Amino acid sequence: MTKQIILLVDVGNSSVKWSLLNVTSSNHLSEMSQQQYPEKTSVSFFVESWADVDKPEKVLVSCVASEQVWQALQQACDQLWSIQAEKVVSVKEGFGIVNAYQQPSELGCDRWCAMIGAYHEIATDLIIVDCGSAITIDILTLSGKANSAKHLGGYILPGIAMMKKSLGTYTANVKVPDKFTIPALTPSNTTSGCVDSAIYLAAVKLIEAIFEQESIQRRNIQCLLTGGDAAVVAELLSIKYIVKPNLVLLGLAQIAATNLEN
Repeated sequence: MTKQIILLVDVGNSSVKWSLLNVTSSNHLSEMSQQQYPEKTSVSFFVESWADVDKPEKVLVSCVASEQVWQALQQACDQLWSIQAEKVVSVKEGFGIVNAYQQPSELGCDRWCAMIGAYHEIATDLIIVDCGSAITIDILTLSGKANSAKHLGGYILPGIAMMKKSLGTYTANVKVPDKFTIPALTPSNTTSGCVDSAIYLAAVKLIEAIFEQESIQRRNIQCLLTGGDAAVVAELLSIKYIVKPNLVLLGLAQIAATNLEN
């Protein structure tokens, strides 16, 4: 395998995460770095964030943010290293997974990468939960073929912050601060607490219900959580889980290494 340093970038709706992949026999992945977007994301944001990053041979990106953010990232890569960033697109089949979507490219590339990362971390039946701006849940099951899994589809719910913001935007009398109270699933005696408890309960019970539903047929199924709100949601779950903050980056690493092998 050709030795290369590849910058892997997970561009979400509110922050960007990245790691460096040293493509060798061990495929070492550096510790994840993360930056929240400023109010207006420009080329300078990426240039300043990556000023100390040694020049990579390639930049591989999962991007679900706006076209403006993607263009800023591309210009920064050109300015810093004269490199054209490559964006991942979901496909019908690849990297050991068969995509359930009728139009494969419509599946968010972050979900596609997270599934790839999860499956290559733990080759079993999986529930993959990304607790970001939206909460996405995808189901993977072993297909019966060697080194292969089948995507059964998924679910999308507004994320924790998005649910709270919607109440403040579309109601006249439910005025709540942006900051959340201590996470709880119990009834509250303040409006802010009532909103927070309901939001957490909605997210947690959806995940638990899907786990219970899928466990009937797949007894060894495991639940992996990623995304910015994964840790707080995980603490409220009554099921077993594994938190993997860099799951999308792990998927990008698998894609990059496989592409080099081929």
